[in-house]
Amino acid sequence: MLSIVLFTVEYAYTMRVNEKSDIYSFGVVILELVTGRLPVDPEFGEKDLVKWICTTLDQKGLDHVLDPNLDSCFKEEICKVLHIGLLCTSPLPINRPSMRRVVKMLQEVGGESQSKTAKDGKLTPYYYEDASDQGSVA
Repeated sequence: MLSIVLFTVEYAYTMRVNEKSDIYSFGVVILELVTGRLPVDPEFGEKDLVKWICTTLDQKGLDHVLDPNLDSCFKEEICKVLHIGLLCTSPLPINRPSMRRVVKMLQEVGGESQSKTAKDGKLTPYYYEDASDQGSVA
């Protein structure tokens, strides 16, 4: 069901399906994860998740966008992942990164977090077998 909603949102905007629309959909999934919200919500009114995030960031700030259930000790990493999601959902498909670039950015966020531990001594929730091919998060 979720994939149908994601596909429908991008398809409604462009009337085309391609790699960049897949990246848009992946970006929406990322945004769902960091906000704890669905792609469409009655609270958004006429907006979708992407537009709601952009508006809320401008008007109320970051803390009103992030899922309060996420551990605040990972806030820096969560913000980087939010940024990646926003890059993937850029209104102009040409401005969206390639999927290879998205993976590298996520690996970098995971690589930075890998050595960190939570306040309760548990390991970070990120795990990568091979993070040697890391890009940078801009």
